[in-house]
Amino acid sequence: MKAYFDKKYQKQIVTISPGEFYCSKQDCFISTVLGSCIAITLWDGKNKIGGMNHFMLASTSRDCSISDETAGRFGEYSMELLINDMIKAGAQKKYFQAKVFGGANIFKENLSATGPRVGAANIFFAFNYLETEGIPILKSDTGGVQARKVLFEPLTNKVYLKRIKNSMRETQELETKEKSYIKTLVDKEKEKTKEANDDIVWF
Repeated sequence: MKAYFDKKYQKQIVTISPGEFYCSKQDCFISTVLGSCIAITLWDGKNKIGGMNHFMLASTSRDCSISDETAGRFGEYSMELLINDMIKAGAQKKYFQAKVFGGANIFKENLSATGPRVGAANIFFAFNYLETEGIPILKSDTGGVQARKVLFEPLTNKVYLKRIKNSMRETQELETKEKSYIKTLVDKEKEKTKEANDDIVWF
């Protein structure tokens, strides 16, 4: 996560990466770039507090502590982290409204190690989670084949959205980065499973 003052918008921009989240009641922007990942914005209009997360995969096959350094990269934990942080800042869940972005199919081939297409699985999780939690979805822009840049204004719930052309260097770099992140997560999943099975001896 990094923050800087943007001269064009004359306000601070906080940029979040995969696995990160941020909430604020200040006049700022929360920004991220998405490929197959999902960003969900939550806004409490009564208390004027908003937040956004950025997760890579819908869920994990292992038990994961909320304090685990990789927890925020999985949707189920990322949402819990964001919601808890907003409540600590004074938000009330009953006033939450959501917007959903991302889930593009930017990979040239399917990543079989993660099951179905990553973007589609992430989209399904996002909508299902919010419906289960009773959080209304005001807007969404998901799927397709183009990456997206999202600027979220937590004070007003306004979103600035830009699609990134597939030929652009930024998209190619994003694809490479996401593949690397996902491979790391999958490898850690396998390692945790191996550790859990160390007390089983096959003969």
